[in-house]
Amino acid sequence: MMTEKDTDEQTRALALWNAPDPEDGSPERGDIVPGDGARVPRGGSSLAVGLAACALGSVVAAYIPMLGCFAIGSGAVITLVPRNALQALATLACALVPAALVAAMAQAATVPSVLVACGMAVGTAWASSRSRLSPSVGFALIGCGVLALIGVDVIQLLWAGSSMADKITQLVNAYASGVGVTSVSVAAQVEALRVTLQVYWPSAYLVVALAEFACALLGVRASVRRERLRVSMPALAEYDVPVWLIGVLVADILGLTAAGLVPQAYAGAVDMASANLLVALRIACAVQGFAVIAWFIRTRHVGALAGACAIVAGLFLEDQFYVMTIVGLVDVWKNFRHLPRGAKTTVQGTTDQDQKSA
Repeated sequence: MMTEKDTDEQTRALALWNAPDPEDGSPERGDIVPGDGARVPRGGSSLAVGLAACALGSVVAAYIPMLGCFAIGSGAVITLVPRNALQALATLACALVPAALVAAMAQAATVPSVLVACGMAVGTAWASSRSRLSPSVGFALIGCGVLALIGVDVIQLLWAGSSMADKITQLVNAYASGVGVTSVSVAAQVEALRVTLQVYWPSAYLVVALAEFACALLGVRASVRRERLRVSMPALAEYDVPVWLIGVLVADILGLTAAGLVPQAYAGAVDMASANLLVALRIACAVQGFAVIAWFIRTRHVGALAGACAIVAGLFLEDQFYVMTIVGLVDVWKNFRHLPRGAKTTVQGTTDQDQKSA
């Protein structure tokens, strides 16, 4: 009897020792902070730390937008996870207001373009905090960023009495004067550059928006890992382009072939839109090809050196022969990674199919 009583007392003491502190609102134990109505992140960083990171990233974005997007993403995901409206407004203010003030006073960059970068970072953090960063959401964020950046520059050029074509001509002329056009071959190369830029200049904005989105995503991922937030983050190995994107690809190819059939007044616009959309679709499909490589490296337990060599080889093959784009397109039908495409999933998905295929 004495032994059983001692055992019961030890069990009770152990239970009290492991019981959660009522003042500790860690979501790991499912607690809710009284009066807040919001779940607190598992990490130790507070709301002030997240807002400070957003404000610091906003200031940096006025000079280096990509680095600012990283800082804003890392701070915004901390403040947006609790799903509190006041915290969301504070996050938006800290991410936008300092950037606008610094860009306006220092004239380091145009205020609207800086605000677009900061807005993309906040949007990426918001979607990640809700575990909704699917490929479609990512494409929407990047697409809105591209359109906003183009709109900002076009409006500014029109306000100055110029146009995008004039701006391209100035850039090409500056390049030609720098290299010195002394032969027919160099003049032909300069003219080819002019024609290429007049068609593919929107792709430059795509690269900028894609880089800002990627930097914001890296910042979000860093905070999620450091703070151990209960957020489902996208993994490259589970990246899967939606089926509707293939329909857009087919329509885009038809648009390229039909550019000569439309009236001459619209032929240039159709050709430019189709060509730049094809660039964007190629990037999306190439990422899927690299996702196949990442899945193979993860499931086959490939070493770090061999995996890095595979990525480098994939970059070379994509640049020379579009190999990764082709692999991504084939994966849409063959489903090499056995992804559960019938269910509604985020980019993160589950790894059960990977373990089965391994």
